[in-house]
Amino acid sequence: MKRKSIKTSVFLYIFISLILTIPRTSFAMDKPQAINGTLDLSNWTYHQDGIVKLDGQWEFYWKELLTPEDFNKVDLESENNLIVLPRAWNKYEFDGQELSGKGYATYRLLIKNNSDESLGIKLPRIFTAYKLWVNGELTAWAGQVGTDINQMTPQYLPQIKYINPTSDTIELVIQVSNFRHRSGGILESIKLGTASQISDLYISNLTLELFLFGSLFIMGIYHIILFIFRTKDKSTLFFGIFCLLISMRTLLVGEIYFINLFPSFSWELAHKIQTFAYYLGVPLFTLFLKSVFPEDTSKRINRLILLIGFSFGFIVLLTPARVFNDINTYYQIFTFFVFIYLFYIITIICYRKREGAFLIGMGVLVLILFSINDILFLSTMFADSDDHFLRNFITRGNLSSWGLLIFVFSQSMVLAKKLSRSFYKVELLTEELIELNVSLEDKVIERTLALENSRRELQSAYHAVSRSEKSLQDLIQNISHDLRTPLTGIKGYINAILDGKVKDPEKQNKYLERTNSKIDFLNNMIQELLDLSQLQSRQMKLNIEEVPVRTLIESFTKRFNIDSLRNNRKVEISSISDSQDETLILENIFLMIDIEKLDRVFYNLISNAHKYTTDDDTISISFNFTDDKEKLLVEVSDSGFGISTDELPYIFDRFYMSSNVDKSNSNSTGLGLSIAKEIVNYHRGEIWVTSELGQGSSFFFTLPIYKRLS
Repeated sequence: MKRKSIKTSVFLYIFISLILTIPRTSFAMDKPQAINGTLDLSNWTYHQDGIVKLDGQWEFYWKELLTPEDFNKVDLESENNLIVLPRAWNKYEFDGQELSGKGYATYRLLIKNNSDESLGIKLPRIFTAYKLWVNGELTAWAGQVGTDINQMTPQYLPQIKYINPTSDTIELVIQVSNFRHRSGGILESIKLGTASQISDLYISNLTLELFLFGSLFIMGIYHIILFIFRTKDKSTLFFGIFCLLISMRTLLVGEIYFINLFPSFSWELAHKIQTFAYYLGVPLFTLFLKSVFPEDTSKRINRLILLIGFSFGFIVLLTPARVFNDINTYYQIFTFFVFIYLFYIITIICYRKREGAFLIGMGVLVLILFSINDILFLSTMFADSDDHFLRNFITRGNLSSWGLLIFVFSQSMVLAKKLSRSFYKVELLTEELIELNVSLEDKVIERTLALENSRRELQSAYHAVSRSEKSLQDLIQNISHDLRTPLTGIKGYINAILDGKVKDPEKQNKYLERTNSKIDFLNNMIQELLDLSQLQSRQMKLNIEEVPVRTLIESFTKRFNIDSLRNNRKVEISSISDSQDETLILENIFLMIDIEKLDRVFYNLISNAHKYTTDDDTISISFNFTDDKEKLLVEVSDSGFGISTDELPYIFDRFYMSSNVDKSNSNSTGLGLSIAKEIVNYHRGEIWVTSELGQGSSFFFTLPIYKRLS
């Protein structure tokens, strides 16, 4: 009976929560659509038919920022194209080409209206800056519209605006520009209704979102406080942080209430917070489940999820939005695989009848389903298409917060059950203590003997730990022999400050900077030694993929130009001829390579060239084919100091540095060329060098061609 009541309560709560997620304001069921840039609402009654979404064919003017005055001109030469909204202009075909997300355009829609009462327009977030004119009057804007990345300022700012129609036609003109996000354009529906309907919709949405934020924030703080009082149970810590992250994200999605409070808040930072909360939430949730059900989760899979999740999170922190937006699709795919793993855990814990498995399993299942809804709604698959069949089923986003709230409720029930059981155990222990008072002396003797046995066991364990510590000290002494020189330098700098020999703050800072530099040097040397060892033993796995020769050349050329500007060097880049026939050849010749590892080869060779040249010298890079056309030949040369004939046989040996370099001031570990050689050999290529003193150096390496397309 008790088990049945728990199940009934869970199902009842889920049903009520699902009802709460349904918008209170009704929308048009027959979905009127704009045709050829005109939406006919002459037979529409807002009070009976409800709010209407301004979806359908809008006029679309690419690479033009037009105003209502421009449309009034008789000699307007702009071509009238049509685009179906909502969707991004990504992959929209214009003049025979698919558009990317970067650019600017003007949208226009004429609405035939039969109502003379005050109307409201609900504007969603538009990617990523816009201006709206209604009947020739500038009504709303977000950010600053511009024709390039320097002129525009992005901003997500959902708004509601009220208009008073003065005729039977309403003209909407929207300028949109985007250079900061992967997707550009109007990705969500613009809604039109009476002023009261739009106000009620906005207030309803905002109320629910603030309720979600408050609930999740309080539950997050509550679970963190639980962890503070009982640090042994780390599940409350992970769950509390997860709730706080999602609560923060709630303020930056939907109505984006945070930006309404702080309109000047950085769009870039807000986008980072929103994305980082999602990226970090996935591994945090797996940590939570691992701490609750340690015997039913895989350590290897959990480590992999943590590694991938935190790696993507660091990419978000270290790169601008236009960079990490491009990897969002890959993280969404990764999230789907994590959901499969979570579903497997739910099945296992329910099958094994773990404590609280049913309640937690139901909460996790609801959270997964709602999160899948949000991922699909925000995916590029939806953004780049206007007729995807899933649009008939997935009509709104931001449901994952509701899924989390349902899961919080199920977790609270499990926690309440645990507390109840703990109180019950306390009561049993109290009764046992009363019984123990009858024969207290015998029990004390028994416990004393048990404690004595425990003491002997602890003493034995202590001796074992001491022996292990001695072995560890011997190992550290052996390792420190190879690291003694830089460590001695670090100690000397620190002692000079601690002993008061260096009192000048500026000199102290210099000593600390040198100490930090040497520590970085040690870390770099250890990492490069590890990489070199894995390469030589072929334990490092390469991410081999089929890459066109042109892609490799363009990728490297772009990277090299950035590095050369930073190092203020004169650069000469020569490639295979860019004639029309050769272009076809490049695009149809493929290599089987790990492009990231080869990028490291390029970086090491370029760094080596910088090291042996001055600002007056020239660095040259060339791409060509070998005489037999079976290999790609890359040459990195410089007009610097050169290398003596005696040193050439050892130039690729580990820790070898030419006598032309000031080793005392060099931050090089002497492993760069060794690593480059191993990576090239790993790709079945060859690497060599030719040089003369005072005549510069030329490094060559080859990569075998995988296939050619006729």
